Amino acid sequence: MKTVEKTKKVAMNDGMLRSGDMVERIAATLKEQILEGTLAPGQRLISRDLIEELGVSRGPLREAFRRLAADRLVQIIPNRGALVRRLSHDEIINLFQIREALEGQAARLAAERIDKGDNRLMFQEIVDQGALHKARQEIHPFIVHNREFHQAIVKLSGNPELGELIDRYQLAVFMSLMRQVVGADQLILDSISQHEAIAAAILKGDPEAAYTAMQKHLWHSARTMLKRAELKMAGKPRNAL
Repeated sequence: MKTVEKTKKVAMNDGMLRSGDMVERIAATLKEQILEGTLAPGQRLISRDLIEELGVSRGPLREAFRRLAADRLVQIIPNRGALVRRLSHDEIINLFQIREALEGQAARLAAERIDKGDNRLMFQEIVDQGALHKARQEIHPFIVHNREFHQAIVKLSGNPELGELIDRYQLAVFMSLMRQVVGADQLILDSISQHEAIAAAILKGDPEAAYTAMQKHLWHSARTMLKRAELKMAGKPRNAL
């Protein structure tokens, strides 16, 4: 794997790296592999293999596992080690309830601030890029754009603390989204259509319409994830599903 090889070379050529820097690099490499789907949900992370592949020691690797667990990407099980986290039905619902509150507020703030500085121009460029994916309909490039779209709204909100919280709770969702290759064409078309509704409200400067459009988009994504995982809905949280 290219990412592993690159990290191994860095670790071997820079043996004087501080422990914190090494942990950060290990965590970043494993996070990238999880989000790319190279490491699949439920897959065990075998320490001895990773120590050899990454050219690192056990201590920094364990700390990297802890950081990934804090980001909800890895699950640490006593006497079993670390596994790539697999989201349950309840976790998906819980995550989207949190995202509704955080990203709905970000959309509100974005609509209020759309005419500050070059916000409108920056956001319009991101929105225009989405149209290209209607023709391409390739899941991995679209997921990159999808994250850029949501991050652009966070940036427009002007609230970096809100952005940190959103990023934390988005990671686990994007991890699962990367696995949804089957039916990707419709997933892309639906998401772009919903992005356009969110963007229209923000560009219009309508905070409540922006919140409502974001809410609808998020719960549509939740339904899609649950369906892909072949999980049956036991109830409808807040009448959103």
